[in-house]
Amino acid sequence: MERPVDLPSRLVELLEHAVRASDPEVALHSLSALRRELDAFERVQAWRALDAGSSYGAVARALGISRQAAHRRYRDLAAATEPPPGAREPARLRVAPEARAAVQLASEEAAALGATRMGSEHLLLGILRAGDPVAAAALRSAGVTLENARMAAQPTLAGEEDVGDRASKVTAYARRVFTDALREAAASPAHVIGVGDLLRSALSDPAGGACRTLEALGVEASAVRAAL
Repeated sequence: MERPVDLPSRLVELLEHAVRASDPEVALHSLSALRRELDAFERVQAWRALDAGSSYGAVARALGISRQAAHRRYRDLAAATEPPPGAREPARLRVAPEARAAVQLASEEAAALGATRMGSEHLLLGILRAGDPVAAAALRSAGVTLENARMAAQPTLAGEEDVGDRASKVTAYARRVFTDALREAAASPAHVIGVGDLLRSALSDPAGGACRTLEALGVEASAVRAAL
């Protein structure tokens, strides 16, 4: 049985491609992709450390950067996953480090694709980059890779973008995804919003960008949800 390609194994795969490539341009392409994936892996590990109680200073020392730089880089993950105004957050509810990283990476994917706001299609890309061993593996088992999802990303419908706060960097539909994930996590004794919660919510509406991206790839959203 083929082992799912999670983020650590993808790092090894890209490094092997770079080292073994006979064509220098192929090697450079692999190294460029490796740098992006290393950055994603670093964020996940930094947030795991912070979530476990490490200070920004400790994370900064481990990375060889200043405390201020570490704080600037990782504090944004908390803001990116805060519930929308008016949402009622249960006591002790928290967002898993991997989910925080996936949301920040989704924001970067939106910017790289020239989108003015982050939609659920970008969240799909962020989940793939964060390399969650369950949610990302469910996507990859269905044949969805970061590369083909980027090429097939179908933007959230224009009508959804016009709803809500026009100054927001997140579409109204993506905000609904976060709210639904919060509600689902609240029903769990653990009270943790995980990557799987985000993906299930992102794939709940056939008209959303995430579902439309999977449709463009010939993948059934219901099959991915069932695999979570």
